[in-house]
Amino acid sequence: MTSQFPSTIVNNGPSWQGFNKLTFLVVFGASYCDVGYSHRDHPVPSADEPLGIKFPGVTFAEAGQPNWVGHLVKEFAASNKSASPLVYNYAYGGSRVHDVRFQIQDVFVPHIGRRPDGAQWKAENTLFITWVGINDAAWGSDHGHNLEKFFEAQQTLYDCGARNFMFVNVPPIDRAPAKGKKPNYIAWNVELQNASSNFANTHPDAMVLIYSAYDTFNAILDDPVAYGFAPEDAAKAGGPMWVDHLHPSSKVHGFVARDMMSFLSGIKAS
Repeated sequence: MTSQFPSTIVNNGPSWQGFNKLTFLVVFGASYCDVGYSHRDHPVPSADEPLGIKFPGVTFAEAGQPNWVGHLVKEFAASNKSASPLVYNYAYGGSRVHDVRFQIQDVFVPHIGRRPDGAQWKAENTLFITWVGINDAAWGSDHGHNLEKFFEAQQTLYDCGARNFMFVNVPPIDRAPAKGKKPNYIAWNVELQNASSNFANTHPDAMVLIYSAYDTFNAILDDPVAYGFAPEDAAKAGGPMWVDHLHPSSKVHGFVARDMMSFLSGIKAS
């Protein structure tokens, strides 16, 4: 079945050296990304603690269990038989686009935007990941203004030297126990695709990617048994698939990380 919102290489920029060459991941977003890291309260990430906080951090999955960020760094280390990338994660629960702008402009830029000692990231070895929109789409289906502000924040990253960008679209929250309004989430993903294409057209030296959380969640929800869940888990808050009405379990996050890693690993160096 053809996907409505597939994972996509929007633009293949020259700074991409391959997933296994990444040294830094910089993450912005909301609760699905949050690991409880604070640059004010925790040391900089290191080889021993790549999240900057004791693994798996504090997530919105089950207590003591990793979200996709933790799963991804573990899978990276296992598959590459090397240290995982250092993760600078500025996401926090409840965030909307205006919060992501704050994460980028008021936290990232003064923290490591100027590449201080210990965080001397380069365009070629760093991937900037932004996953936001679930909370914004809960409030309506007209996302033009929000995505304009979203890409103003991405421009800030570009001006700091970022060249590898990955945007994560929103999952089908209408199929979660929260029963969100489907048109709101569809509209976000459509407008994210269009705005990403516009960003790529005006930044031809940038690698611009969209990873489809929409596809991963739909695959799990379409056939829960194939992913190790019972059919009734798909709509159950507080069960093996959803820890509450909105937040997926660590097991679901593991499939997100698996699919994300497969997508990124399949993109050859420029």
